[in-house]
Amino acid sequence: MLTNHKYQSIETNWDQETILACCQKETTDDPGCTDCCYDSWQNELRRVTPEYYQAVELAGQLQSEVNFITGRRDRYKTWLDELTRAESLSADVCHQLNLIAVQSDKIWFNSCKAVEAIEILFCMIRDIYSQTDKIKSIYDSLQNCISRVNDPSLIPNQGILQSLNEYKQKLDAVIKTRDEIIKSIVEAIKLSNLIRNNISTTECPDGGDSFDPCVPHPWPCISLSNGVHYGIKTIICEWYNAFACDSDCSDTTTQQSRGNRQVPANVQQKSDCNDVECTLLPTFEFPICKNSFKQDVEGWLKNDEDQLRELIEKLNKAKIEKETLLACKTSLDSAIKATDPSLRCK
Repeated sequence: MLTNHKYQSIETNWDQETILACCQKETTDDPGCTDCCYDSWQNELRRVTPEYYQAVELAGQLQSEVNFITGRRDRYKTWLDELTRAESLSADVCHQLNLIAVQSDKIWFNSCKAVEAIEILFCMIRDIYSQTDKIKSIYDSLQNCISRVNDPSLIPNQGILQSLNEYKQKLDAVIKTRDEIIKSIVEAIKLSNLIRNNISTTECPDGGDSFDPCVPHPWPCISLSNGVHYGIKTIICEWYNAFACDSDCSDTTTQQSRGNRQVPANVQQKSDCNDVECTLLPTFEFPICKNSFKQDVEGWLKNDEDQLRELIEKLNKAKIEKETLLACKTSLDSAIKATDPSLRCK
């Protein structure tokens, strides 16, 4: 390569034609002091200067637009991040509500059985004291019969009469406990029913296969349209339904996104207003994954990111053009100052 392309010296007047082409005759009023290309550079500077200021203005406008859209994009991203965190927290809340709802079903079932057991116990106690009353009646009849017979062989506090007296003492002791025991068992029935109703006023199982506490329930909260119920289970289910915990977030295509709608999301708008009701937008409902407002924010964020990519590309080109024109303008300024005949020909 070195032998095929040997170095050759450049002629001293290689640029003479170029210099002569740009030089003009009689460039100044003083023909004794002329400087080649001085007027041409001035003409070029007059052309470059407005182009440079135009490029500066364009770059400034693009930079302002980029700054504005970047700030708005960041706000949208903040909103979307907050909605995403809220969606995650609502999922955790739904999980806890599900657990409480399932456990409350089991507690409610056990409370129903406790009420049944206490009622059975009440019946047993009532039967015991009914039998006691019958025994007391038989004893009184026996004592009445003994008094009327007036048999001298039956000596008070001796023999069979002593046994009867001891039996009566024990019978009276049992009868004395009746009031307190009946009072306590009635209070137990009251409390057991309060516990059962405070959990849920739903009708207890009829003893069949209507409820099995050992079987997991995929739908812990059913619709309350079949009847009005009260208790902690109802409160839990109200929250469960308010959070739309049964909704499936794997498919979010049920609602069309309105991301192309160019409406500031932070402005509350009035729609369908009348004398009775006025709806404010945006409306916010659960589940968040299918909420139209979240889809709007996602659409606005995507639009701003697309605009930013286009604007940044235009801004970079405008900056390159500005810097190119600045370099050209600076060079022309330096060259004109260096060749100014009014300074050199004094």
